[in-house]
Amino acid sequence: MKELDFPAERAEQRLYDIWSFVAAAVLAAFYLATTVYISYHRLLWWDELFTVNIARLPHWTTIWAALAHAVDSMPPIYYMVVRMFDKLFGYGEVAVRLPSSLAMVAGMLITFDCARRLTDGLHGLVAFSVLTCSFLPYYGYEARPYAICFMLAALALWVWTCTRGDRRWPAIFFGAIFFLGVTFHYYFVLYLVPYALWETTRWRPWHPLSRKLIAGIVGGVVPAALLSPLILSFSHFFPAWFWGRPSLWLIGKTFSDLFPSGLLLLALIMVWIVFVSGEGKRVVLGSVQPSEAVGWLSLCIPLAGFVAAELTTSAFTARYYIGALPGIAVAVSCCLWRHFSVEYRVTLGIFLLLASAGVAKQMTGVRDPESVNMNRSQTLTRQYMNVEDSLRQDGKRFILVPGGMSLESEYYLERPEEHILVLRTSPQGSWARKFGSNLAQYFPLHYWELDDLKRHARETALLMPTSQTLDAMKQSGFKVEVRFSEPMEVVYLQ
Repeated sequence: MKELDFPAERAEQRLYDIWSFVAAAVLAAFYLATTVYISYHRLLWWDELFTVNIARLPHWTTIWAALAHAVDSMPPIYYMVVRMFDKLFGYGEVAVRLPSSLAMVAGMLITFDCARRLTDGLHGLVAFSVLTCSFLPYYGYEARPYAICFMLAALALWVWTCTRGDRRWPAIFFGAIFFLGVTFHYYFVLYLVPYALWETTRWRPWHPLSRKLIAGIVGGVVPAALLSPLILSFSHFFPAWFWGRPSLWLIGKTFSDLFPSGLLLLALIMVWIVFVSGEGKRVVLGSVQPSEAVGWLSLCIPLAGFVAAELTTSAFTARYYIGALPGIAVAVSCCLWRHFSVEYRVTLGIFLLLASAGVAKQMTGVRDPESVNMNRSQTLTRQYMNVEDSLRQDGKRFILVPGGMSLESEYYLERPEEHILVLRTSPQGSWARKFGSNLAQYFPLHYWELDDLKRHARETALLMPTSQTLDAMKQSGFKVEVRFSEPMEVVYLQ
């Protein structure tokens, strides 16, 4: 393999590079089209509705104030981007998810080009197909900033590996990417870990790569300092047990989440290599070059996230480490290039296997968009919409929903400002009550106490009440009548 730190123009342009560009473009068009299709046919769920409600607040200062009250965990820039797309393309599921869809496809193409420059077009396609077998396609049709973080991580890797080192602009560009990345997600700073690990083992002050690392550190620290009031507000408000509490079990689960079918695909790849690789051919392996090494070191990003969660943030979940994917994909391509550069049947078969697996998985979502059912939110929202008319016919003016469905109810049902209410049964001063009060300042949510319920008991239906809620009803003297048990439990009060 050629020197990867400072790649020069290739002496010869291989003929199949032309079709590799065509193949990458076709795959990119396929994933963009299918992602938009799934976005159109899939309801928004709880996390996405946080994005929508914040992005549609009256002014950017209101967005900042809402985040200062810890109503969501993301920096404000992402909501500004969603707000712009929302206004340009009309209010709907596709518009708010379109930034993620475009970013996902752009990141795939950047990763392809990065691997292509380091190896050749076929191995660039392998990098592209590795991404399609990860959990990345899901975040192409979710209105959260993870696909954008992936795209910026891919761009950072491209700048690190595919730019000449004798100029200052690559370092400036690298730092600017990390500045922008932290404004989309605070954990983006962890994507510096593979570069820092590589450089600290061979520190060369003011070497071009060292300059990039310094620029990246500065680029990550500055926005974190500027956004520190929001970071501190969120970290102080949410208890350590709220979500994603780090554990050793979660570390292993994180890697399996990154590549849900990774073990099966790896087994098939090894079988293919055994059957296809030639006998008696001696291949002189090159050493692992810096670009491949940095790619493999991307596997340390979740480990660094675990340490950060244990020490400070208390939040550890696989999607925060989506920025590891470009490095892993490029490392796989470079590794195959070193081992099988003279056995193109091996690489071609691996590409076809991975590409087919990714396309098949994507087509599953196209055939049944609601099969992508995060926390059963699609099913519950559809069921709620189906029973709404029956409740109205029974004279129920008010419908009380559990807190986990409050945003879906408010968004999808008719006259939510009049009819969708959330019962607050948690003790006075509890964290859940404070969080609900925070949301109510900025989201169109309505809360009742038990006294409110007593005044309107005969006009109210309880949707999927918890045992805590039913116990509170009975202790307050209500008689409980189950109106529906399927498709979901609905209770009337007397």
